[in-house]
Amino acid sequence: MSLEEPTKESSAQSSPANLSRKRPASERRIQANRQNARRSTGPTTARGKRTVARNALKHGFLAREVVITAGDGEESLEEFHDLVKQLHEQYEPIGIVEESLVQAIATCWWRKARVIRAENGEIRKRLDTLAVDRALRNSDKGNLDLALSRMDLYLFNPENQADQQVSSRDRWSVLQLAQSDLRRHDSGLAYLSALLQRAKLEIARDGYISENIRKRIFSASYFSDHLFAVICLEYVPAEAKMEERLSEKVADEQPDTKPADLVAAAIDNRLERICTMRRYATERESLALDAEARSFSLPPPEATDKLLRYESHLDRQLYRAMDQLERLQRWRRGENVPPPLNINLGTRK
Repeated sequence: MSLEEPTKESSAQSSPANLSRKRPASERRIQANRQNARRSTGPTTARGKRTVARNALKHGFLAREVVITAGDGEESLEEFHDLVKQLHEQYEPIGIVEESLVQAIATCWWRKARVIRAENGEIRKRLDTLAVDRALRNSDKGNLDLALSRMDLYLFNPENQADQQVSSRDRWSVLQLAQSDLRRHDSGLAYLSALLQRAKLEIARDGYISENIRKRIFSASYFSDHLFAVICLEYVPAEAKMEERLSEKVADEQPDTKPADLVAAAIDNRLERICTMRRYATERESLALDAEARSFSLPPPEATDKLLRYESHLDRQLYRAMDQLERLQRWRRGENVPPPLNINLGTRK
């Protein structure tokens, strides 16, 4: 019989029926496989590394939960996969456990990026509407100052016990502050400029200032520019002089008639002054807006506390996953890995 001719025994062993039945591995072979697995360092060729680098994408069960894939807060699944791939290239995990730890690390980094976005959003919530909010505050403040400046002091009832608790000087101080604040904001200065423009127009057209405009100028200026307020208040038609006097004392100190050119010159002088003050007010408001914007460069305290606590929680998870992965890989390479040190900070009973 030639060597090339198979025997009946060898033919029976190589038949398809016998090949489908595998012999059970012995205990010696199992222990040898385990020892070889512990000494394994993973694939060494470039092709092998590229192959295992895709394992996380095949088993990326965390990606389906951590990445927001719908709605206004949609995130990029491709960016998360790219992050996992880069971490795989760095750690080169072997097995599902190491792959899961790499994904846990990627998840922590992904969530830490959300903390940065949340911080950005908290800051922008105030910055994006700062100019409008400040304009509204200034408008409300200007309207309040204007209402206070036009308040009639005689509306205070001396018999009212609540009014008696506030001295007349304090009441006048409130109105003086309101008139002063009118000159701090562009809205108040615009109101004063409109009043004076209207008064100047009435002088040119009628030869005097109407009662309505005179009272408005007086109520907005009698603390800050008392003499000018009295001049405008006394500039009335000849037949109404006696009826429109502020008081006998003021009438004695001031001449009965005011030439039109004198009043017009006084109004022009105040208009020039208001124009200059408006430029200063605009510059001051721009500087205040920039300073307030800089003060909003950090999120509010309640948001900061929440973000810091969440970020600290993520850091603990991240470092725990990195430590577990490092210890597992060192153990797989056959290194001596001491047990982790656990410190109980609880109180002893």
